[in-house]
Amino acid sequence: MDKDTSQPDAGALSQFREFLEGCSGRTKWASVNAISHIQKSIEIAELDPVMAAFRAVCAEEEAATALIGSIKEQAYDGSDKLYFRNHADKHAVILFVGAVMQWFQNRKIQAADVFGKHRIFFDDVGGRVGLRLGIQLGQSDKEVQPTPPLNLISSGGLRTLGEQFQAEMKELLGLEKTSEIKKLIEQRANFRNTMLYATPLGVPKSTGNVNSFINNQIGIVNSLLIALALIDPWRAPDYQKSGIVTASIKVFIDLMERVNAGRSK
Repeated sequence: MDKDTSQPDAGALSQFREFLEGCSGRTKWASVNAISHIQKSIEIAELDPVMAAFRAVCAEEEAATALIGSIKEQAYDGSDKLYFRNHADKHAVILFVGAVMQWFQNRKIQAADVFGKHRIFFDDVGGRVGLRLGIQLGQSDKEVQPTPPLNLISSGGLRTLGEQFQAEMKELLGLEKTSEIKKLIEQRANFRNTMLYATPLGVPKSTGNVNSFINNQIGIVNSLLIALALIDPWRAPDYQKSGIVTASIKVFIDLMERVNAGRSK
């Protein structure tokens, strides 16, 4: 895939403005700060590309912090084992959300005969703005809207999509991938330091195209905020906890326990 070297534009992130007004505490302000970091990185990209890249990295970390914070606030099972002050955990969440989104794309392809197009759209959720999911039924003019949007049931009805997701993600992130995933998490967590500190070889320098990097970071922040808007407004007692979120936490904790142990479980 070609890298997007065009002038970065944070306009896509403005779609979350009304949604964030309904958030509170760390979830709200980490999200706001994530967008601010992106905007500032664009402003200084030509003057100081290294610090522009650093701020863009901080943006994804803040967006991950917001997502972790929301899940902890809602007391999802296992959320006490998610740590928003740990750089490795935040970057693992970023990688994990990417894997989840890829899983959804794969499921969409597999279910093409049953479901048509799907749409994610902002709507009123209990007096605040949040994201809903609409799934077209075949090629008809009808759609289903799961409530909460990440609490889907499989067409067979024998088990939730969350249960299917948990089994398939565990297979995707299997034991043989532990070392590879650990290395990737460490590389991402340490990348920020390479932009800040001198080494025996010299001071940090910009390599590659900073516009391409910032555009990629905008995409990551956008994905994390989409996940947040699909989760944060749908809170108890008005709504039940989302099966996909519960399953994701279980898979993520299993993964991080293996990564942190440095050996297969």
